[in-house]
Amino acid sequence: MLTRITERASRSLRAHLLWWLVPPVLGVIVISSIASYTLALKFATEAYDTGLFDAARSLAQQIRFDADGSAELNLPRAAREILESDPYDRIFYRVVTPGGKSVAGRADVPLPAEPLVRADPVRFYDAMIGGEPVRVGAYAIFQDAGQPAATVLFAETLVKRTRLSRNLLLTMLLPLVTLALAVAVGVGFAVRHALTPLQRLAGALANRGWSNLSGVGDTGVPEEVRPLTDALDGLMHRLSAALTAQQRFISEAAHQLRTPMAGLTSQTERALLANDIDTIKPALAQLLLSARRVTRLVNQLLTLARAEPGSGPDREFVTIDLSALVQQTCMEWVPEALQKNVDLGFAGASHPVLIVGDELLLAEMLNNLIDNALRYGAQPEGSVTVRLSVLPRVQLSVEDDGPGIPESERPRIFERFHRLPGSAPGGCGLGLAIVREIARAHDAEVSVGVPESGRGTVFRIAFRQPALPASVEPARKSGATVARDPLRLNR
Repeated sequence: MLTRITERASRSLRAHLLWWLVPPVLGVIVISSIASYTLALKFATEAYDTGLFDAARSLAQQIRFDADGSAELNLPRAAREILESDPYDRIFYRVVTPGGKSVAGRADVPLPAEPLVRADPVRFYDAMIGGEPVRVGAYAIFQDAGQPAATVLFAETLVKRTRLSRNLLLTMLLPLVTLALAVAVGVGFAVRHALTPLQRLAGALANRGWSNLSGVGDTGVPEEVRPLTDALDGLMHRLSAALTAQQRFISEAAHQLRTPMAGLTSQTERALLANDIDTIKPALAQLLLSARRVTRLVNQLLTLARAEPGSGPDREFVTIDLSALVQQTCMEWVPEALQKNVDLGFAGASHPVLIVGDELLLAEMLNNLIDNALRYGAQPEGSVTVRLSVLPRVQLSVEDDGPGIPESERPRIFERFHRLPGSAPGGCGLGLAIVREIARAHDAEVSVGVPESGRGTVFRIAFRQPALPASVEPARKSGATVARDPLRLNR
């Protein structure tokens, strides 16, 4: 039963609060009631014991001593009847001389365990008379400094005391039960009232439409609940950003795919209307060009979608050798550089540079930077240099000696589908946007500027994370040929 209650309390916040609030309060009430009952019973016992003492002292005043010290109780019958009369309890008395001889009263009234002394002539104790529990009051009479001349024992049964105990218990129990019920109801009401903001918040969230991703706010919310509302606001903000990015991506993708798909349709219709192969070939060439453009655009869009925050639930960053990755990627662009008569080079540390990241995304980022440099930056007989440095932080840069980018256009070149006026055909305006998203995913900052030579353009990727120690093993060994620093890969 207790296990079932505990499990229920762990599932319900209200039950959990009641479980932790009501029992301690009830425990305090019970303990205080027991203490009050014990204290009241103590005072009542002392009052009854005082009555025993008064009776024993009154009886002692009736004792007379002879010249030889012998004690004698001169108690008239009427006085004895009054002394022994009680509507509830049976009364017993006994007068004992120093030798243990009973002068008067009932001989089976027990003496105290320890003898009485002048400094402590009165003692109260519990005993048994005829198999019945009694309370005994002993009073010693002293005539000199020695032993008592006589001891008066006065005893009574426990009927009045037992009745008083029951009355006290009932008197304490009734307010206790009433107070316990009041506490339980009060705590339950207080807990319910305290949880009202949570219920109101849950109702507001339940009645929201799927497109309403505004913050829930903290108006009327207790201070203890504000971390929850702040976390919900942060989640709503991230969801809103992700939804906006998704809608923007779909809109931009549809817009950019419309033109090449229209070209594919028109060239297909042109080919279907042609009657000979010479007429079909130009249409097929245009079809191939449009198909390649569509393929490149789709690949760029997919890469951009994968690089955006929250779009890759399976993304797992591992330790990689950035130096080997950069060299391998540069080697893959050597044929393209040779075809364009551009000198492609790598300058960087010959030792491994270990960072935590996504190898495919970083390779795609560098591919876009090199492609951008070869396509728009480098001139025939020109050069493109990829540099990798580790001090003070890891930094990757791609530099060309081309015409450069006007300063007025630099803030916009990372926008999606933005292209410089007069730029060469073939691009889709997504390369640098992909670079920025991948850099952000790796907690890096991308910037554009002018090389130290004063001519061309340089893109820098500055990672905030420092290089890992060389003792850390990369997650996957790269098969790139290690290039020395510096090396012109197609010199």
